[in-house]
Amino acid sequence: MLQMIRDQVKGWLAVVIFTIMIIPFAFWGINYYFEQGGGIIAIEVNGEEITLADFQRAYQDMRAQWQSISGAPVMEGTEPLIKQRVTEDLIQVELLVQAGKKAGLYVGDEEAWRLIRQVPAFNDDNGFNMAMFEVAASQSGLTPPGFLSRIKRDMAVEQLRNAVFATEFVTQPEMSGYSGILYQTRDLSYAMLSSDELKETIEPADEEIQSYYDQEGRFMEPERVRLAYLVLSLARIAEEVYLEDGELETWFDENRQNYEVEETRKVKQILVKLPEEPSEETVDEMKAKAGELYERVRQGQDWEDIVVNHSGRHEDAIEFSEFGFLTKGAMEPEVDDVVFAMGAGESSEPIQSGLGFHIMAVDEIQGGTEATLDSIREEVEQDLRQEKAAQQLYELTDRLAALTYESPDTLEVAAEELGLDIQTSDYLSREDPGAGIVSEPGVISAAFSDEVLLEGNNSELLELDNDRYMVLRVLDHLTSFKTHLDDVREEIITRLKFEQARDRTRDKGETVLEQLRQGKSKQELAGEFSLNWLTASGITQDDETLNRAVLRAAFRAGVPETGQPAYNGISLGTGDYAVVIIHSVARADPDNMENEELNAVRRQLLQAHSVSAWAGFNENLQTYADITVYEDSL
Repeated sequence: MLQMIRDQVKGWLAVVIFTIMIIPFAFWGINYYFEQGGGIIAIEVNGEEITLADFQRAYQDMRAQWQSISGAPVMEGTEPLIKQRVTEDLIQVELLVQAGKKAGLYVGDEEAWRLIRQVPAFNDDNGFNMAMFEVAASQSGLTPPGFLSRIKRDMAVEQLRNAVFATEFVTQPEMSGYSGILYQTRDLSYAMLSSDELKETIEPADEEIQSYYDQEGRFMEPERVRLAYLVLSLARIAEEVYLEDGELETWFDENRQNYEVEETRKVKQILVKLPEEPSEETVDEMKAKAGELYERVRQGQDWEDIVVNHSGRHEDAIEFSEFGFLTKGAMEPEVDDVVFAMGAGESSEPIQSGLGFHIMAVDEIQGGTEATLDSIREEVEQDLRQEKAAQQLYELTDRLAALTYESPDTLEVAAEELGLDIQTSDYLSREDPGAGIVSEPGVISAAFSDEVLLEGNNSELLELDNDRYMVLRVLDHLTSFKTHLDDVREEIITRLKFEQARDRTRDKGETVLEQLRQGKSKQELAGEFSLNWLTASGITQDDETLNRAVLRAAFRAGVPETGQPAYNGISLGTGDYAVVIIHSVARADPDNMENEELNAVRRQLLQAHSVSAWAGFNENLQTYADITVYEDSL
């Protein structure tokens, strides 16, 4: 189970940690509100309490995510939906945490730190950096221990998910049936009806042009605004940070461990896995298999080839893995000790751990050197400046938010007190947010909000990313207007020609289809409609030689009945129309399929089963849970 989690560190764990990191808890004035809500109960789940502070933190996170994804302000009607989603998520997480505890699942500090050290966001060129972890915790509104607890909680939930997933399996009849359909081939004929000639014969009347122009919403110049804004940047603050004599040396001494180049080793392994409670006979059998594979390693055979070609009936229990540069402590203790005693280019005899038997090799060794201030002075100074600037940044953002709120009709007061330059933008629209800082998510939605656009106030403090904040106001506002007909006449004529030619071509294609269904041969229709029939045999769903629209139509046409083809047609983006005849369908024979194809089918089916099982597990937890939501508190 732990190996499964370790394998996922670049996937789900990274997502979990980055989700926590990318939505810093930096809303002005909200900390006080949270402190007040710390003792108020919002939800109870089987007797466990979720506080109002927890709810509000999750609510602000999801609200910010919604704004970032949609690029628009949260409307009044959306607020209840967000609250409902947050409530459901908090309940579900609490149920899963409780289920994990009941099942005896637990993640210790050592295991959590082992995985955290592998997350790129917490590593620099010298490896894991504790300061980066602490900054991420602070930006998420949590203390480092709280941040660690959040990660441990999510790891425990992932353990539970993996346990549920591990109960699923795929039967051979399922494999045969699904693979036969997925990798089926089709023999077909098709003809393309071109719309190009029709376009040349169409001359839209003035009435049609006027009617097209008059349709609501067409040919409108968008509403536009020109902005003034202030930006607080960590990078700029860091440039102006004053360092006292000796401060750099003191910082380096206190944080020396962060600059040590920890020794790392690039390794690969063949793992012969053991079941959770193996018998002595099974252990002996797998040990012997590991020894057999090791002999092939000693002979210099390729490791992947060894696993693929010599696993025999133990195929499901033997796997090959290549790891990046790992620090000491990242592997099982028995394996770790051996690997860090080996030299580059050496391989080990089978090592037994709780997971099974490991054959290890060290491909390369890096690091292991002691840092000196003289060798990395520039890097250390930059880190110290960043640290001091981060402390100032949060004070300045609170002050910026307060000043622009207290003087809502100007940015000059805040600019003067904080020493910031008022910057201006070109004209921007919702459809064209321009370039640079004003194009970032949240800026346009704030600019076009009622409070800023209609009431003339400064915006609230906008968080652009982890180290830049903005407040803006509208300098000038141009309302939307309709483009003059003369300026778009030619565009309208082109559009009308295309649409009318497309529709006529589709009608013609549907006539061809109808006559095919009535029994006319494709040869007869070729003469009547000037069709050029093409044939394609053994076509699969991922064929790259056929037009994608034709391919879609071919595999949506159904299966031909005995002695009777199946037919389908489809309009193309060019305005042309394709008529498709399916002559025969051949199901794939699993016995003749490549292992790679069969494994892909097995993975798809297993994933579908696992997702269904997980959904059922969650639904079952909800059904038998005692849940109370205190709506008045929310």
